[in-house]
Amino acid sequence: MIKNKEVKKLVFVEMLFLIVTIMLSLVVTNTINNNYKKEIINNNSYIVGGLVAKYPQLESDIISSIILKENYELGYNILDKYQLNNVDDINYNNDYSILIFVIIIYLILLTINFIFIFNIYRKIKRIDQYMNNILNDDYSINIKEYCEGDISNLKNDVYKMTVKLKEQSELLMKDKKYLEETLEDISHQIKTPLTSMYMINDILTNEKDEKVRKEFLIKNKNQIERIEWLVISLLKMSRLDSGTVKLKKEKIKVKDLVDKAIEPIKVSLDLKSIDLELDLSNDYVLVDINWTSEALLNIIKNAYEHTKDKITITSKNNPLYTEIKITDNGNGIAKKDLKHIFERFYKGNNNKDSIGIGLNMSKKIINLEHGIIEVETKENVGSTFIIKLYKNNL
Repeated sequence: MIKNKEVKKLVFVEMLFLIVTIMLSLVVTNTINNNYKKEIINNNSYIVGGLVAKYPQLESDIISSIILKENYELGYNILDKYQLNNVDDINYNNDYSILIFVIIIYLILLTINFIFIFNIYRKIKRIDQYMNNILNDDYSINIKEYCEGDISNLKNDVYKMTVKLKEQSELLMKDKKYLEETLEDISHQIKTPLTSMYMINDILTNEKDEKVRKEFLIKNKNQIERIEWLVISLLKMSRLDSGTVKLKKEKIKVKDLVDKAIEPIKVSLDLKSIDLELDLSNDYVLVDINWTSEALLNIIKNAYEHTKDKITITSKNNPLYTEIKITDNGNGIAKKDLKHIFERFYKGNNNKDSIGIGLNMSKKIINLEHGIIEVETKENVGSTFIIKLYKNNL
């Protein structure tokens, strides 16, 4: 409480007022004492003047008798004899200035305290109203202050909390909207193969030719595998988005990392007669091999879907990062598609069969590894994806 700015201010004002009051009291008291002394002198003047006027020859004796303390008891007895020692009978102007002054000072102090307490409760009431507005999702009022004191600090803390709650509310709304859009996209992605499977199933129900039935069963199997891959990929994406992925980093050669990424697609490359050219260094990177190879695999799959007949994977090392390049010799990426290729469910005009989550997943994984991914493209020449994995205490 002693550190409270408002209390300090009140104490300072009241101490200042107290000092002024003491000084004024001294002045008033001194004035009253002077007036009292004048009254005593006036009374003595009346007595001495009356005696000297009647007995002028005894002036010296009268003055001597007045100043002698031994005559006090004799004079008091004489006044008592004639009943002149009653204070109430003395004609004296009563001075109530000190009492009035004290009352005024007390009232002023009460007023100061009332104003102080009123201001505190007014601020508290405003904070209460502000909190009620926040509970009703009204963030339009700003109670931020640039003063010192516990009340001001409280108002600033409430304002900071409000800003944080507002940001969280906006983030939740954004996440809700994003979830709705994602579920809509997932529904659309799953609906396409399911529709195809329903059609194939209808054909198989009435088809008698075993050769045709086998052909459609293979197509049905492909659609099931497509759905399975989509579900698995979406589960991985949800883990990346939720931040539950914990990378288990290990020191691994770039060649081993690329080999693990290529392994699942080797057969497809051979079947399509795509030449895979590798020029990899013997450098090490500190990464989670499973997640990072997943990121590289998605980029290689993208190159596989767009290349004509060749994919080149190279790597080089410098003091800051290890760079891996994946290049195809396809038609390149259209300029209007280039800025969207890492967006979820985005499909360019040249790849209608793609689901559009592979590159998005790759970017999230590389970012999680504190790396970056870039793309360069030329029309009718091909595209190059550049992954930079920055070094972390290798």
